[in-house]
Amino acid sequence: MTSSLSLDFGPYFSFLERRDAAGAVAHALALVDDGADPVDVLLDVVGRAQEQVGLRWAEGSWTVAHEHAATAISESVALAVGARIPAPADPLGHVILACAEREWHGLPARLVGYCLQAAGWRTTFLGASMPARQFARFLDDVDADAVAISCSVAASLPAARRLIDAAREAGLPVLVGGGVFGSDDTRARALGASGWAKDARDAAAVLAGLVAHRDLRAAVSERARHAGADEHAEMVVRFAEFRTAARLIWLQSHRSGSQDPAEDGGLFDDAIDHALHALSAALLTDDPRLLREASDWLTALFAARGEPAGAIPDLWLALHRTVGEPLPEAARHLKSL
Repeated sequence: MTSSLSLDFGPYFSFLERRDAAGAVAHALALVDDGADPVDVLLDVVGRAQEQVGLRWAEGSWTVAHEHAATAISESVALAVGARIPAPADPLGHVILACAEREWHGLPARLVGYCLQAAGWRTTFLGASMPARQFARFLDDVDADAVAISCSVAASLPAARRLIDAAREAGLPVLVGGGVFGSDDTRARALGASGWAKDARDAAAVLAGLVAHRDLRAAVSERARHAGADEHAEMVVRFAEFRTAARLIWLQSHRSGSQDPAEDGGLFDDAIDHALHALSAALLTDDPRLLREASDWLTALFAARGEPAGAIPDLWLALHRTVGEPLPEAARHLKSL
């Protein structure tokens, strides 16, 4: 029997590099046939390979199209391997899994769903970028015991809050997870979630505890009010205004060699959006660590693309001069960098 410790994602990743979907499926299923746990194959082979896919894009060696092609293959592999996990005959309960709006990375949530299924849960996966209103209507039509929400980008956190609100209105406990929720439950609690899981393997244990404490299902989540919540609302209304002003200041202070940053493959515009969404999410959750995480990610991204080291510090200065002037809580968070 193959142990999880002996699983190597490298051979699988080579199929993604060659965009060999049939080979990737056959390789993953062969691991299961050789005795590997399907959950280990999904997390330690497919999941780790997908991390490399993201790194290839970040360093500029793969285009977005390459990334999407590889992810499409991994989604096919996940379906094939997931089919080897039997549905529980006597499920512990029914869990609805969804990704918040603006969250287009649906594969992590799908992998969590298979982990929960292996642990004895019946699962229904609603896919990426689920609108809150449609989500609420769906919850009214099904018999569910809990909700699990996945987010990996800061831009999706406000939408995650709307999904959480819909689930709590339906009387259901809400488990959240994904990279943007950070390394503890601070952001989860700020958004009103019942619980937070650090990874897919942790999700089943946390979920069992949430469902066991039935009083959580009817509890009303009273989020702590803080000044940043009001400023977050203002940022939503004035996002385009802040973006235009920050972009102008940033591009005046920074030039990418002889190339106009506006023509630099969208990298600079994407960076402005990423930084603004991180600031907005930091205000919403009262967690300035979101800015440091965003800054570290953007710095690594720009370094991999050969951009000058001062580009990202200049970006935060531009935000401080635009968003920070009218919004004191935003200024306070920006000073934490």
